[in-house]
Amino acid sequence: MIRFDGQVAIVTGAGRGLGRAHALDLARRGALVVVNDVGTATVSGLGQDAGVAQAVVDEITAAGGQAMADATDVADPDATAALVARVIAAAGRIDVLVCNAGNQRFLHFAETTRVDYDSLTAIHLGGSFNMARACWPHMVAAGYGRIIFTCSQVGFYGQVDAVAYGAAKNGVLGLMHGMKLDALAAGIRVNCISPFAYTRMVADLFPRELAEELAPERVSAGVSYLASRDCTLNGEVLIAGGGHFAIARTIETLGIDIADPDGITAEAVQSAIGQITDTTRVGMYPDALGAVQVTFDRLVAQARARAGES
Repeated sequence: MIRFDGQVAIVTGAGRGLGRAHALDLARRGALVVVNDVGTATVSGLGQDAGVAQAVVDEITAAGGQAMADATDVADPDATAALVARVIAAAGRIDVLVCNAGNQRFLHFAETTRVDYDSLTAIHLGGSFNMARACWPHMVAAGYGRIIFTCSQVGFYGQVDAVAYGAAKNGVLGLMHGMKLDALAAGIRVNCISPFAYTRMVADLFPRELAEELAPERVSAGVSYLASRDCTLNGEVLIAGGGHFAIARTIETLGIDIADPDGITAEAVQSAIGQITDTTRVGMYPDALGAVQVTFDRLVAQARARAGES
């Protein structure tokens, strides 16, 4: 059985919905959970109520668990650093970080202002960076850690009225991929959960009759695995919701290669666009350099062949 006895976990946005479910499951499995939530009154991020986080702490302690309440705004880097310092002073360690805090503004692109965009990226992406950056040195010193970011299929595929949200969530995906190799060398595992659940953020989008089937607790099963010592994944995206679990990865078509430099023209791309976009032949790569290395190798071989000919 997966247990977190003696471990300390920070869960952001843990006052309601998904974050609350994650915090409850980690606590039930023995973790001391820092329940972080500013307690916004709306999904857009307005208002603050420290009692929201405290209510979850009360729920955990009433069940015999251990928890601490915190109302830090994760968009503030100084405040997040202070939060982590308080946790280290009180508990001496941080083993797990679950970055779940987020907000939403349902707006088409033409309706989205820079204020809307900045608000979403500050919480989703900035908050994830701030919390991970503050926890990182403590995890490195311990030679162990589990970081779980929250991304979204809205970022992968788009949603017509969630443009800034999707951009922020795909930024989180890029953050995870940027960290994963450093993490592996440090004994840390960093992954993303891509959840879908019936919460107040999607109450007007998802069928109400599926609220029980899409309960947040059915996502938390995946989070608790990613947070565990038994987790072997690193740099992966685990999709979770309604009992469905899958891995999402970036693919590239194998495309075409034009050997003759004079033949690299817009017209050549146009004539071969069917082959370029053929998704029956694809590749997956460990990082960005790995993705371009295939072309580097081909170009080196071509250059050597030309040198040999001359």
